Amino acid sequence: MILKGLIQKELAEGMTENELATTIGVPPHVLADALADKDPEDPVIWEKFASHFHMHVDFLQTGKPAFSSAMLALSGTTYQSPAGDMRWIPLLNWHQVSQMVTSTDLPEGIRTKATLETTNISGTRTFAMKVPDDSMTPLFSAGEIFFVNPESTWKPGDFVIAKRPDRHSEAILLRQVTSIGSQWMLHPLNRKYEDLPLTTPDEVWGKVVRLRKNL
Repeated sequence: MILKGLIQKELAEGMTENELATTIGVPPHVLADALADKDPEDPVIWEKFASHFHMHVDFLQTGKPAFSSAMLALSGTTYQSPAGDMRWIPLLNWHQVSQMVTSTDLPEGIRTKATLETTNISGTRTFAMKVPDDSMTPLFSAGEIFFVNPESTWKPGDFVIAKRPDRHSEAILLRQVTSIGSQWMLHPLNRKYEDLPLTTPDEVWGKVVRLRKNL
């Protein structure tokens, strides 16, 4: 269950059940019920959980996207909620990235199988992706969701997605930009993988601006 797993993650980070219940705005027994696999029946309670975890109620309840494959308008428009300014971000697969990044004009929309409701992320081209492998462990684990802003300025030390500089079947990488002397490098955190030279800044297609733990 998604809700139970999210609650357990926050409790594992040091919060007590009473503290977490107060933060979310629900009675403590609601948390205890969720941990015992008893879902809330009150729609208002679901809205509070959804607001706290920054995701759509439908996804929180079912584990499935709020919308089946559909076009999402790319406007960067936000709307008010109890959690603050909210917006929808498309969750893209790795083959869709070039459409978002390389087009001169912003596409009016993009087809996505999932959208994520989130707060305080800027950039009309911002999108979400899933970590594809273990090359960036321990910070990024396979399956975790991260957010990329192609318009955000990056610098050495930042995490980015980049076009692989050699002709490899894995065309786009999630890496950290480092430098060795005057040479920029695409650095994997997992030592099983190799560092690759970053030949030109144009090979960086976006800066990672947020990491969301695995749902």
